Amino acid sequence: MKNRRILAYFSMVMIAGVLCGFILSGVYHDINQDKKPALEISSKAKTVTPNTPIVYEKEYTKCGHTVMSSFENSQDLVGKELVCIQRKYSPAQGYSISWQGDTLVIKQQIDEFCPQDKGSYRLKEYQGMVAVYRGVEKEEVLERVTAIRMGSLPAIVQQDIRAGKYEFGDKDALNDALENFDEYL
Repeated sequence: MKNRRILAYFSMVMIAGVLCGFILSGVYHDINQDKKPALEISSKAKTVTPNTPIVYEKEYTKCGHTVMSSFENSQDLVGKELVCIQRKYSPAQGYSISWQGDTLVIKQQIDEFCPQDKGSYRLKEYQGMVAVYRGVEKEEVLERVTAIRMGSLPAIVQQDIRAGKYEFGDKDALNDALENFDEYL
């Protein structure tokens, strides 16, 4: 009989322990559901807005000049994230696009001479006459041959023309120089 009493107490203690565990697990579950994180991390990527400053740099590899200008397709970028823009303007096309603060920076490498160099002029000799060449020296185009004979120019001017020293950034400067040679016609 003594063993039965011990078994009965032991059974009651076991039942009470399971019951307490069940009750406490419900309380603990309710507490955990009410907790919110102390810090929420947002991973929302930046998107281009109509007010986003965009810097566009064209780097011309043949002359080494960099030209900054407005990006002509900037309206196409509005509402897009960096990843989407990088897919459209890829490194294979020579583009490098990144955020620098709140400014979108678009860099493009172009395997050409810059427009300024393409628009330059120089005087050279062509079949004994003074000729006008346009563009960079490696890809220049004969634009016209003047009526000025090289032999009629002073020796120093002839040397300078042959040495490539008569180079002009625009057509106005070229025409001014040619007007000075009119006396040698």
